[in-house]
Formats: sequence, C-alpha cells, structure tokens
Amino acid sequence: MAVKNIAVTDTLETFRTTFNDLAASDFGDIANLSGSISSTNLVDAMNETISIATSTAGWSIEDSSSTRQLIGGGDLLTVLGTTNEIEAVVSATDTLTIGLPNAVSITTSVTAPTLSTGNMSLTNGSITDSSGSISFGNENLTTTGTVTANAFSSSGSTHTLGTIEISGNTISSTDSSEIDFDDRIRATSFYTNAALGQFFESGGFPRIESNQTGGSGTFGNNILVMDANLFMNQSHAVVFEGSTADANTTTLFAVDPTGTNQLDLPDNTGTIISTGSTDAVTEAMMANDAVGQNELKTVVTLQILNSSGTPLKTMYGAGA
Repeated sequence: MAVKNIAVTDTLETFRTTFNDLAASDFGDIANLSGSISSTNLVDAMNETISIATSTAGWSIEDSSSTRQLIGGGDLLTVLGTTNEIEAVVSATDTLTIGLPNAVSITTSVTAPTLSTGNMSLTNGSITDSSGSISFGNENLTTTGTVTANAFSSSGSTHTLGTIEISGNTISSTDSSEIDFDDRIRATSFYTNAALGQFFESGGFPRIESNQTGGSGTFGNNILVMDANLFMNQSHAVVFEGSTADANTTTLFAVDPTGTNQLDLPDNTGTIISTGSTDAVTEAMMANDAVGQNELKTVVTLQILNSSGTPLKTMYGAGA
C-alpha cells in the first residue's frame, strides 16, 4: 500500500480523487469482505479478524475451575512431570504422553472408592483378592485392634499366639509347664498324658477308666472326695496296694448280690474282723454278759447252790 499525501495547497478536486483512490486501492471494496466478518469499520474488523485467526490457528487449555488459557500460534505449552509421581513425554508427531512411572511416590494421600492392583482390591476397609488368597510374605502383622476371621490356617508346622503354641494337634505354653483356663472346658473325653486314664460319659453316667493292662488305677497320695455314690461296674473291685509297692495287694470285692444290701462301718476306730481272722477277738472287744449259753456251741453248766438248793451262781463252759 502506497503512502498518500495531500498538501495544504492542493485543490478540493485533488483531495477528492486522492481519497477515492485510497478507498478503492488501499482499503479494498467493502463488498468483497468475507461474510464471517460482521464489523463495518476497520478497527472492529481487524479485532474480529484476529479472533478468527487465533481460534483457527491456536487452541485453549482449561482446568477444573474453568480457568482458561489461550494457546495461540507461536505460543509454548510446557508440561512438567515430577520424579516418581507423573511423567510427561513429547514425541512426534504432535503427541503428548502423560503417565505414571513404574514406582509412584505420593507424599500426602490417595482417595478413591476402590484401589486395585493385580487381583487385589481395597474398598471401604476391605481387602479382597480374586485368586482367593492374600500373601504377606515373610512380614509380621501388628494390630492394636481385634482380628476376626471364620478360620485361621498356616502352611507352617508351629503357630504361636502370645505364649500359647500350637503344633499339629498339640497345644502348649512357651513360658510355663501348664495352661490355665478361666472358664469351663467341655469335651467328649479327657485322657492322661500317656492315655493310661480316661474320664468320659457312658450310659448316662460319668466314668473314670484305666487303660493300663489289667485295668488298675491309682489315686496316689491324694484323697478322692465323693459328693455322690461311687458305682463299681460288674466284676470290678477296689485294690489296695498298701504301704509297700510290691506284688501283694488287698482286694475289696462284692459277691454278686441277690438283693439290695447295705454294710455299715461302725463309728469308731479299729480293725475289721473277717471269717479268716484268728485270735483277733480280745476280751476288751466284748461287753459284760455279751457271751451267754446261747453263744456257746456245747454248754456245760456248774451251779453253786445254797442250803435250800437255790442256785447262787451258774458257770458256763464248753464241754469236751
């Protein structure tokens, strides 16, 4: 576009022709203006043209707060990543790749309805795995709360809970020779350590049974206190060892009863006399007049009479 100049000494005709030439040659015919530009003056048309050119050649970037930034021709958009958090890579052609590194480090927290990695998911405090099992490797688990589960299992042979150790079907204490139970224990039967004795129920009655050869059992030095009847099964007896542990024993055995019998122990201290006792009855064991003529097998009487023939004294003795 050539520079037009009108001198102060020029005529009005010169001004007219110069102006018309300027409008036709330098500004162009308004009829040829693009229909996408609605402005009718030069300044507005230029602003509108810049807007159209920018929107065509550039683009805008906007964040979640609706803050928008126009990226026009010649502008530079720089995307920065942070080590172990996010990576940004620009490659040909016109490609921007934003992703996460293999190891992601988060300095604050991550909030999401569900976090998934491989087969495992963490949702609302629940950890699940589609494979059906979760392995913590060789790590120790510590909690100040309560662990609740339908069952516990482990591939190891020994499991420890506090000072209680479980190995196979054996429960023992790691710091004591006994285990204390504060509550009642119920079981089908109870065995001694070597299974020589058993306590169980049979026929609606509790039973203490010896598995020792011969069926014998020993209560040791303790006293067995019975609050009810002690029932001895048929053909069984009570065997006393005595003060010397040898082959000699005393057996208390009941002959097969034909009725309901009762034997009472007297309320005194002494020795029980049996039919096998010899010279066991002493004078001190008999009261006065305890033995009369009816108690002697063969009786011979010696009477002392007075002068009138009345017996004064009668003496009894066994006859030959």
